[in-house]
Amino acid sequence: MKGNGFFKRACTTDRRRVRAILLAVLAAALLGGCASLTGVMVSQPEVPEDPAAAAEALSVIAKLQQANRALKTFKGVGRLTVRQAGKVQVDERMAWVGAPPLKLSVVLFAASFPALRMAGDGEWLYYQDGQEPGAPVKRIRASDPDFKRILSIPIQASDIIALMCGKMPIKEHTQATIQPLASGQGYVLLLMDGRSVRQKIFFDDAKSETRQTEVYDSWGKLVFQANFLEMQVVGGYRVPSRLVVSHGKDATVQVLVEKYWADVPVTPEMFVLAVPPG
Repeated sequence: MKGNGFFKRACTTDRRRVRAILLAVLAAALLGGCASLTGVMVSQPEVPEDPAAAAEALSVIAKLQQANRALKTFKGVGRLTVRQAGKVQVDERMAWVGAPPLKLSVVLFAASFPALRMAGDGEWLYYQDGQEPGAPVKRIRASDPDFKRILSIPIQASDIIALMCGKMPIKEHTQATIQPLASGQGYVLLLMDGRSVRQKIFFDDAKSETRQTEVYDSWGKLVFQANFLEMQVVGGYRVPSRLVVSHGKDATVQVLVEKYWADVPVTPEMFVLAVPPG
């Protein structure tokens, strides 16, 4: 039927439009070099020394590190939405498989077809435009790659994996303390490098539940904020069902989890994209 030809052309046009957006985002990732530190250091308030609070902070950190520690692998399917300056740039289905601390494989779909494939094995980052037959696989040597030029947020693979495991990433620090929030509702764990606050992790009044963290660079500027908006229990683990990562008002990434599997069998090949033969 003639209508079939029109339908096929329409579907092809839609896929090409989505693919063009995805490739534009990826192109920015591939062509950009390492970003340099710029800007003026943001002044931070003095954090008073409190030995009791420091000791409590160490205890709280230990509990955070134990959360879902037995979770060795995971996989899932859901939807990825990326917004820049309030405008939706990507809104597509996604599938993933991961193994802490650094192994992650992601497939992003467009019009139900694989559009982009990315994988990291803790040594290399692989990527491929999946819609082209025999598309080349490219790779960058990176043990813990930064996804800034893909997600518009400078978040590392280890941070993403920790969050998808239902854990708060713990950034390197030299000292820590815990304080009540000025609002009087809840507490904040401060991880510091010298006098600079490198991370804030927010707790409820009982200091038993945390759903938000903020990570800062050495200049005191916000790197990213992560929020567990909705949680679920899978296989005895408390993991996210809706996760949002943002960089101020500039960029927001939401992962809506539709299905989540814990402690699934994985092989090393899952985190490597093979080069097509020929």
